This record gives sequence, structure tokens and C-alpha cells, in this order.
Amino acid sequence: MNRTIKEEYIFGMVLLLANKLQIWGDNILEDITLKQWFLLMLISKMIVENPTIKEIAEFSGTSRQNTKKMLEQLAKKNYVKINKSKTDERALNIVLTKKTFSYFTENEKKAADNVNLLFNDITSDELNVTERTLEKLLKVFKIQPLELKKVN
Repeated sequence: MNRTIKEEYIFGMVLLLANKLQIWGDNILEDITLKQWFLLMLISKMIVENPTIKEIAEFSGTSRQNTKKMLEQLAKKNYVKINKSKTDERALNIVLTKKTFSYFTENEKKAADNVNLLFNDITSDELNVTERTLEKLLKVFKIQPLELKKVN
């Protein structure tokens, strides 16, 4: 297989895998989707406290409109509060609620167990190569690996 064919194959497999992971995650989680859970996790690890929708969108690599729509759905379920910014009239700040942190705690073991099963047949060396490859692909889009605050 020549390089171009391999690149196209990998590209297609990444898209297929993304779809399968979405379905897989949605079947594991209760009450919220995998994308909603991921957004909440990203917000919880942001260095900025009470970030704006724009900051969250930039951090998560998606559009402001998609981020706002997802946050509005999460607000209806009481996972976030959307407040007007005290420093910028146009901005909306997002605050994670106690329900979010309870959800993380209640589902932590279940999520970890399922992720461990997903990666069960993958060696540490394979994980390291995959991590480096994904980071290189992210750099093409000028996305730096996430700078996450340390979680105790």
C-alpha cells in the first residue's frame, strides 16, 4: 500500500472510529451524551474559572454556536449555569454545578472500566505512538495538546 492510500485509509478509519466511539459512549452514559460529557470534562479541567462560551469553544476546538447549543441543553438538565459576564456585557460565563461533579464521581469507575476494556489489547508502546501521532495531527490545525490543570 503506498503512502497516499495509507493516509486515506487512516483518515477514513479515524472518522469511522469517531462515529463508533460516539455510539459506544452514548450507550455507557446515562442522562447525557458522550459529547456533552466530554464538554463538561474539558470545562472542569480548564485553567480559567467560569469561562465564557467563546473560551470553551476555543478550548474544545468547536464553534461558538455548537458550544452554546450544547451548553443550553446541559443548563436545562442543571449541569451548568449560564450567567451574564460581569466584565463584558456580550459574554456569557459558564459555571459547572454540583450535579456535574456528582455525575463525574458517580460514573468515574464505570467510565474507567469501560475505557480500560476499550484499550485492553493495546500495548503501552502502541498507546505512546498513537498519542504522539494524534498530537502531530492536532498541530496541523494549530491545536496544542490540552493544557489541563492538575486534578487532585
